[in-house]
Amino acid sequence: MAFRVNLNSDKCIGCVTCTRCDNFEMGLDGRAHYILTEVEKLGCIPEVAGSFPVNTIWIKEIQRLYDLY
Repeated sequence: MAFRVNLNSDKCIGCVTCTRCDNFEMGLDGRAHYILTEVEKLGCIPEVAGSFPVNTIWIKEIQRLYDLY
């Protein structure tokens, strides 16, 4: 099982909350960007997503094709 991490950089307000997690970084444009879009383990991503002042990060559980075999 894996997870897809989505981030809407257009809604980012530059609060740097996401940088508490290694999966996100602030770009030169002052907006959040993710490093990986698919992860095996969520780690701190749900905590960061839940503490954002705007709804910019969401997580979806996915099945990869090779996980089915």
